[in-house]
Amino acid sequence: MSDWLGYCIVTGDEIDAQVFGHHHPFRDQKRRWVFELAYGLYDAEVAKLAAALKSVEIKIGALDREEELQKKFLAETPFSSSEALVRRIAEIDSALAENATQSVDGVAGVIATFDVGKLREDLLLSRAKTRQAADEIRKNEGQLKDLTDLLGQLKSQFSRLTRAIISDEWLVDFDFVVCPRCGSDVEPARATDECCYLCLQTPSSSSSREAFLAEQDRIVTQIQETESVIASRRESLSSLRSLHAELSEQEEILSAQLNSRTQTFVSDRESQIAESASNRAHLAAERNKAEEYLRILERFQLTFSSRQELEEQKAEIEDKIARRELTTSVSEAYIELLEDRILGYLSQLNVPHFDAGLSVTINRKTYLPEISGRTFDELSSQGLKTLVNVAHSLAHHTVAIDNNLPMPGLLVLDGLSANAGRRGFDEDRIRDMYQLLISVSEEYGDRLQIIAVDNDPPADLWGDLSSMEVLHLTQEDKLIRFPSVAVPNQTEGTE
Repeated sequence: MSDWLGYCIVTGDEIDAQVFGHHHPFRDQKRRWVFELAYGLYDAEVAKLAAALKSVEIKIGALDREEELQKKFLAETPFSSSEALVRRIAEIDSALAENATQSVDGVAGVIATFDVGKLREDLLLSRAKTRQAADEIRKNEGQLKDLTDLLGQLKSQFSRLTRAIISDEWLVDFDFVVCPRCGSDVEPARATDECCYLCLQTPSSSSSREAFLAEQDRIVTQIQETESVIASRRESLSSLRSLHAELSEQEEILSAQLNSRTQTFVSDRESQIAESASNRAHLAAERNKAEEYLRILERFQLTFSSRQELEEQKAEIEDKIARRELTTSVSEAYIELLEDRILGYLSQLNVPHFDAGLSVTINRKTYLPEISGRTFDELSSQGLKTLVNVAHSLAHHTVAIDNNLPMPGLLVLDGLSANAGRRGFDEDRIRDMYQLLISVSEEYGDRLQIIAVDNDPPADLWGDLSSMEVLHLTQEDKLIRFPSVAVPNQTEGTE
């Protein structure tokens, strides 16, 4: 609200120096904002489009800088286009294939010259036999371990059976001297040999002992067979180990012969091999570099594509802004009315002007009045600035009322005659100001409330102004009054 009231109050220290505080940056910015809102120059949609346009322009600027950097970088390289890079990569691939072919031919040459092929076949065959012998050794060692474990189990079982047979004999074959039940003497002669002299019954034959003996015989047979197999496996394992050692020795001999012949070939063609390897490494590095440049160019193409999209967006936004700005003709008409109104008021105030005539223009960037081509700050005197300020502020409110523009119907002018003399031309201008204010006040009535604060209005207008006087202040009757306070009578002993 205070920003809108900036167009309603002209203080005494600003009426002859500033236009609504335009020398203060923040007040001046708000003054221009209020002008745009009041006269319809501000459009929310245009503001959004302007913000979007600025964002797009920032992105385009960033892409331009990136494009310039890429061009500068690529200008120092032998590649200027993706087609040249693709051709270069194809040439490098062809050179690498030729290098590989030469290497294969060199290997074929050494094989043919030093009979390396037959020697290599013999070495591979010897290695295969050695691996096969090692596999057989591991297999026989595993079988021998299993057989040894089996032999231990059989011997353990044989020992348990032997103990069982002996235990059975010990538990059964006992001679009793007394009866275990009643303790009476027992004589073996009391029964025949076929009967038990203790219970006088025929003893039954023990089948468990015979089964144990049969099982023991079977286990003994298994033990003998297992020992025979173990002995056979040990002989086979010894033979395999001898064969493995022989094959390993043969493999070492063949490997040494192959290395010797290969080293002879390498030593004979060392420079050629080194040159081929160096050339291959150089070609590989060149290919990697070309691929990197190609990726940079691809990113450059993407950047160019993005820039085209941004340019299209920019053109579309600018077109929308242009279409929206076509509707500002009404605002321009309001500003022209404001210029004409200020010119009319200045004519009524009889301001001095040169031979070129009096003219008023509102600057479309600063929204400040320019009188006959001169800005407000360039006006010749403080009195003239006061007249321009009165006409300018009064015109804003009357144009706003006539065209229903959003402007509060209040105008406070302070110090109208502070910078004017009391004789001749100056006194006439003060009289003209009051007559203009009276005329406008009568024309607009309660739609515009004008408050003029002045220490010394023209004496010949006191009669006309008496009916409009709201408050008259003197040194004895000031604006800020202190109410009189009754002082109670003081009596002795009373605080």
